[in-house]
Amino acid sequence: MTAASEHERQSLLSIQVLRALAALSVAFDHVARYEFGRQYGLPDALPSFEIGNVGVDLFFVISGFVMVYSSGGFFGRARAPQEFFLRRLARIVPLYWLTTSIVLAYLLLQYRDLARANFSLASVVASYLFVPYPQLDGLMVPVHGVGWTLNYEMFFYACFCFALLFSRRTGVVLLSVALLALVALNQFMPLPNPIGYWAAPIILEFVFGMLIALGLRAGFRVPSPLAGCIVAIALLALAAVDRWGMGIVPRVVALGGPCAAIVGALALARSTAKPGPVWRALSLLGDASYSLYLLHPLAFTLPRRLFPYLVNPATSPWLYAALLLATALAVAVIVHLLLEKPITRFLQRRIASVFHGERRTAAAVDLPPLAKPRADISS
Repeated sequence: MTAASEHERQSLLSIQVLRALAALSVAFDHVARYEFGRQYGLPDALPSFEIGNVGVDLFFVISGFVMVYSSGGFFGRARAPQEFFLRRLARIVPLYWLTTSIVLAYLLLQYRDLARANFSLASVVASYLFVPYPQLDGLMVPVHGVGWTLNYEMFFYACFCFALLFSRRTGVVLLSVALLALVALNQFMPLPNPIGYWAAPIILEFVFGMLIALGLRAGFRVPSPLAGCIVAIALLALAAVDRWGMGIVPRVVALGGPCAAIVGALALARSTAKPGPVWRALSLLGDASYSLYLLHPLAFTLPRRLFPYLVNPATSPWLYAALLLATALAVAVIVHLLLEKPITRFLQRRIASVFHGERRTAAAVDLPPLAKPRADISS
């Protein structure tokens, strides 16, 4: 393995670890805010962590990075947008539709009627289609509440298909300019939903990730000491935001900026350190981060009824929170290994076989007659 490829392997491992930390950040925020704050009326049981959902911003930056880094073979290739988008659907849709259906079934059992649950038929359909649509009270949240981020993800994937029509650098630059222009237009002339929803400044966090991946692919590197300083400064910036609040500073700057700095520093750092067992365990959690993100609200449901008999949330909040998070982690890893990963792998292979077959057919048609038999033999 070359030094460059070894560096990129370690960069991807760092990104996987960041994915795990991002999912854990969101899960912990929900434990502190919803489990203790709403379920038990103990908002001060755990330390205040106002920016706990910074994991979402990390996810967006990482998503932009991964799309550019892992799609090198798609740029400028015929029918690449179709294959790319189908692959993303195979990755995102099955588990999201499953968890959305579970939440919908629970709501119908609980309220006996969609209207009483604050949803309309249109909002339910929109939830499955990743289209932002208001609940009956006007709140722009899908049936499965955490799915609001996927509305942005799918919009970004659709836009990314446009970038695949060009070379990697040209496509990324054009898409970055287009998203920046869309956000700017929405600031000066508010656009109607769902475009206005998608044109929120937070969409620029995907651009941060794309540019970092472009730098990595171009060979740009950061010395490890400098990378460490960048991460430390970014963490201090996040602590400052947590302490004094974002105020008038937009989220894309207050949270997206430090998250982009962290992702960029770790992805571009020159490092020769060998990953240890803890690093590899976090990498596994990074693989299961999508499952953890979607499943942790559901995984808390049963323990919420059982654990108070074992641990008093008021007197042992940290132990209770640890039990909830451990349960969510176990459920996420099991679902990832036994359901999400096999389904995704099956669908990805089917999609690849279809497009690979088309490419082979096209190549055979383009070959001169005397070359066709040899092509058939080699295949």
